[in-house]
Amino acid sequence: MKWLLDLCAKLATWPAGKYHGVMGVFYYVDDATDAVRTLRQAGHKRLSVISPVPHHEIEAALEQGPSLVRWLTFLGGVLGFTCGMSLCIYSVISYPLVVGGKELISVPPFIIPSYESMILLGGLTNLVAMLALGRLPQVQLRAPYDARFTEDRIGIWVPCSGKEADRVKEMLRGHEAEEVKVYA
Repeated sequence: MKWLLDLCAKLATWPAGKYHGVMGVFYYVDDATDAVRTLRQAGHKRLSVISPVPHHEIEAALEQGPSLVRWLTFLGGVLGFTCGMSLCIYSVISYPLVVGGKELISVPPFIIPSYESMILLGGLTNLVAMLALGRLPQVQLRAPYDARFTEDRIGIWVPCSGKEADRVKEMLRGHEAEEVKVYA
């Protein structure tokens, strides 16, 4: 049992990642939004904003655009419907069962399996697309963790180093950041 306790202790004290950048802590959404706009205009494109709730002003300032998940879900649904219809047609052609002289390929009975496969593939594509585009699961954090970002503060992480880190630090302080930490 000692080995299990040692393993749990080792997992509980996971080594902190090495970060190179500047972390700014903000209380007000307006200040954080202005800071993001200024940093984007200064050429910093790889910003990370950490917040307990979504803020549409910050999303607009990050200029991320709409997500591709909806289009991938639509393509998965179309592929599912096509595969469902193809499966029905293939099974009727491979194993024909002529009943009362009716046509073998009739669309109305094929709609239900096609619809079900459309829902199945669309849902699975949605799940995979959300995980892939959200970069989940994150094995390594992209920015240092601070518990305040899950309560009421907004964090802006800017990966940089050297003199650029000093400029970013001054930009964040100029936008009323409560705290600015430089990780080197």
